[in-house]
Amino acid sequence: MAKMVPAQIDDEVSSAEKRIFHLLKNDPDTSAWTVLHSLGLARRETGPFGEIDFVVIIPGEGILCLEVKGGRVSCENGAWWTMNRHGQSSKLNRSPFVQSRDSMFALRNMIRGHFGGIAPESDCPVGCAVVFPDVPCPPVTSEFERTDVIDSDDMRGPISHAVLRTARARLEEFQPGRGERYPTQTQVKSILNYLRPDFDRVVAKSISLGRTESRLMSLTEEQYDRLDELEANPRCLFEGAAGTGKTLLALEYARRAERSGARVLMVCFNRLLGEWLREQTRDTGIQAGTWHETLKGIITDSSARDEFLEQEREAFGRDDQATLFNEIYPFYAEFALEEFDNPFDVLVMDEAQDLFKKETIDLVNKAIRGGIAGGTWGIFGDFARQSLYVDSVQPHGFLSDYCEHFVRAKLNLNCRNTRKIAEETAVIGGFSTPPFKFGQETGVPVEHRYWTGQSSLVNALSRTIDRLARDGVSLGDVMVLSPRRLEHSALSAVKRIGDAPIVDCSRSLDIVENAVRFSTIHSFKGLESKAVIIVDINEIDEEGPQYLLYVGMSRARSLLILMIHESARKAVDARIKAGLEEGTRA
Repeated sequence: MAKMVPAQIDDEVSSAEKRIFHLLKNDPDTSAWTVLHSLGLARRETGPFGEIDFVVIIPGEGILCLEVKGGRVSCENGAWWTMNRHGQSSKLNRSPFVQSRDSMFALRNMIRGHFGGIAPESDCPVGCAVVFPDVPCPPVTSEFERTDVIDSDDMRGPISHAVLRTARARLEEFQPGRGERYPTQTQVKSILNYLRPDFDRVVAKSISLGRTESRLMSLTEEQYDRLDELEANPRCLFEGAAGTGKTLLALEYARRAERSGARVLMVCFNRLLGEWLREQTRDTGIQAGTWHETLKGIITDSSARDEFLEQEREAFGRDDQATLFNEIYPFYAEFALEEFDNPFDVLVMDEAQDLFKKETIDLVNKAIRGGIAGGTWGIFGDFARQSLYVDSVQPHGFLSDYCEHFVRAKLNLNCRNTRKIAEETAVIGGFSTPPFKFGQETGVPVEHRYWTGQSSLVNALSRTIDRLARDGVSLGDVMVLSPRRLEHSALSAVKRIGDAPIVDCSRSLDIVENAVRFSTIHSFKGLESKAVIIVDINEIDEEGPQYLLYVGMSRARSLLILMIHESARKAVDARIKAGLEEGTRA
């Protein structure tokens, strides 16, 4: 078994690299080898940065740099292409053989530069090869020889045999004709200590959160499988708890549909989420935003425009949003859709639990080609705990009244929150068993801060913001959430926290530099932030506060801080203790 550095491979790397990693690690003939995965290069021959997939250090043979290209490989008019298992093609900037040789020369020069020309490590030969684990060797050209390739045929035997064959073919000419062959075991240790030294440093919270963030941002394998399922079916209902990646998956589906030539409508209920979706789809043909913005656009393009705008002004003047959204918009939209002659090809509905009522689906039927029964749509929602605006429904039964045939899929893996945040969200949210499977990224513990009155909350928040700033966490990465509007919050009379003003972002996500951003949990639903501080937590035992805390806590990706009134301390402690006893946090 080879010494692998690092000892385990990250989940986000390609399946081809994972396969090579485990083959090198578990081959009994590699026990004397040292293998470095994903070695970064500060400088290459053709540019300032680079990375080598695998550096294999073999005592007495040399160092071999392996460039791995998994999946289908093709070359057309001199351009190289790869295709992954999802059918996505990528054009390579350079041939894999040029890339491999550039990395080889860069590594060789770095070793010689570090150890000096007279050190024995400088005489260690360095070679390279390209690994195509899924396909046979491409046709040999003047660019490479057959011995420069390890292909799918070679993978049928022990990988050590293929690597040694390639290494000896390329490195033998560089070894001295007699005497000791390089590298020796001593030189292996010396080279490893240069390329991947062991050390211990105290990690600032900003660095720790940054590392966590990079591991949380990509779609999981489960999500890709569900997306494949969605693409194979014209109508699909996706259900998943908070943090299971519904919005990212919905966004990716909308982009794929638009790239196929479809006219795509992507809607949600929340203003802030609609604003974010518009920003994410800015350079595409996708029409994204809130459902009511969409209806307003359809109405104002119809003959009902003037009458509708007058009714809207009157409702705004009375501050009567309930009548505006529940009566005026549906009434005039029903009329306008009779004139609507350009229906959308695909509907994507995110946070659908906030839109699931008969009036909405009746209008959707007219807005998309084929309606709910015969059209193309993907509907994403958490119908268990996040329905804050309409009465909770059983989505499958609700849709069955409109559509006989659709696929129902379930997202189970929490890929937004660290494990510690997900665990505590499930416990305080009142779940006897977690509504999702926990991810692998542990993260930092959830922090609890207790307060007794307005001044103590302000002081606790100020100290927390100052501490985060000292740890390198910027204000732009922090969102303060509350179950209450700012004017009803314990922060209502406060204009500044330390040196920074409080800015209410409940109606807009416009970036405000050097400000403490505040939003209600309702408004921020569907969005997320690297760090979240929840204030105004006065109780957790009632069903309403539990649901709001579940929504608010699940917005935090990497850091969650709860500011809890002292009167709720016992209830929080009891809930966490009960969760431990029931195994909710296991």
